Order: sequence, then structure tokens, then C-alpha cells
Amino acid sequence: MSKLEIKGRGLLYEPEYEDEVIILFGLLIPYLEDDFVIDQYRGSFPDCLAFRNGQKIGIEFEVLSSSFFDHRHHEDIDNLKKCNLIICWENDMPQKTIINGGKKFLKISENHQIELIILKEVIKSLEEKKTPKFILKGKRPDLERANKERFFAQLRDNVGKQKYNWIMKLYEFVKQHKEFEIKWSQGKHWFTMRFYVKNWNVNPIGIQGDGSIWIGYAGNPAITPWELPHETQKVLRQIFKHKEQKWPMIPLNNQDDLDKVKKAIKILADHSKQFDIIQHKKENDP
Repeated sequence: MSKLEIKGRGLLYEPEYEDEVIILFGLLIPYLEDDFVIDQYRGSFPDCLAFRNGQKIGIEFEVLSSSFFDHRHHEDIDNLKKCNLIICWENDMPQKTIINGGKKFLKISENHQIELIILKEVIKSLEEKKTPKFILKGKRPDLERANKERFFAQLRDNVGKQKYNWIMKLYEFVKQHKEFEIKWSQGKHWFTMRFYVKNWNVNPIGIQGDGSIWIGYAGNPAITPWELPHETQKVLRQIFKHKEQKWPMIPLNNQDDLDKVKKAIKILADHSKQFDIIQHKKENDP
């Protein structure tokens, strides 16, 4: 892409990640009606301490306003009172939006609401005044394409630092095993990192962008009717104390949990050289 094609100042595409919302807000500060001076970006709830027209406030950044609830900030009673402003790219919760004195507020509970600044609306208003264009090309054209960068960016926005580091260690651990191939996919809400066992061509372990981890002892019988070898299932079910579930979740809350997942990965690698995957007919096949 030539320099002439991307001439301008701002973001090339609409924000997909929280960090991009923060960058965009910084670019917009000179054009806002209120004065903002950043005191400290902390990265914990609320993300940022700042002065707004001389008054100290707490700011939480989100891509979507609904992420405030997805991240369970509304349950953090001790820090909730320190958050005075939510700055988001887009407000996807009109049912919880209140307008008061020309300003928008997100209804957190019956007795609590927090002011919203919606950057998408700010930019639209500024463009009507012929200010610089802050989003040069609209939505990213390959938005649905999953990859390592997007998975870990989403993960960073949705889990704590410790869990993020544990999952990164799992990624590095699997890369060390030639028996595996790492593939990326995207569902309705989350990017997913999948650990494929090459000899079996199945992915018994996957991690979503919200930090949840699942293990698959079998595939969907209507689509991919495979089943892990009985010897493998027996060992893995003993490790995780799973009974007959086909796709149970795996906890990752401490070092012991991390060691168990690593042990499972090692078992899958070893067993894939010893046993064959069990194949069944698809449901409704003649």
C-alpha cells in the first residue's frame, strides 16, 4: 500500500481492541468540549485516572459498552464507585442507556449509573464540522479472519495478567511438540486457539478469547464423529476428574491447573504415536 493511499492521521480501521479505543481517545482529546488531562493509566479497573475540567475522575475503556458487564465490573463494588466515566467505541446497550442533561449514562443498577462517551458518535459529530478524518477506511475488511495476534489481543482484554501468561505458556509448550499443529478460528463472540493432534487430525483441546478452556473427548457425531482412544480418555478423565462428559471445561486458576493441562498435552502427544483415533459413522448415514 502506497503512502498516498493511507494519507491522514488517525486509525486506519475502526477499533477492534480496547487499546485502540484508548489511542483514539487520545487523538480526540483536543477536539472534545471538556478538558481532559491524563494522570495515570493503570490497566486495572478503572483503567485510567484523569482530570476532567479540573475534577479527578476514573475512566474505564471498552470497545463495546456491554463489555463493562462482560468483564463483571458491575460486581466490583469497591472499585465501582471510583469509575465516573465509560469511554467506548460503540454503545450496544440502548436498553440500559439513559439521557440526562444532554449526556448519556449507562444504567449499572437501579441506583447507579455511569456517564458514557461514545467515540463513534463523537467522530460523526466532528466530521459534520469538517474536522480531520479519524477513521480512514471504516471497518476492517478482514475482520472475521482469526490469527494469533487477534486471539491474544482479545485474550488480553478479557483475562487477568496471570491467566494471560499461563495461556501464553501453553501456546509455547504446544509449539515445542511436533505432534501438534496450532490453528485459529472465530465463533460469534470469541477467537479460538485449537491444538490439533496431527496423527489424528482432531483438536481435543481449545482455548477461547475469554480464557475458557475445553477438552473434547469426542467430536460432533453429526459432523466429525471421532472419539479419543479409550486408553487416552481413561488417563485424561483421571487427571481432570471428568466422568462421561464429551466436551467439559478445564479450570486454569493456579499453577496446579496449568501443570495438569501440560500433562494432558504430553499424554495426547505420546498416545497419538501409540493408538489410533476411533472413527464412527456420521449420524443419519446409511
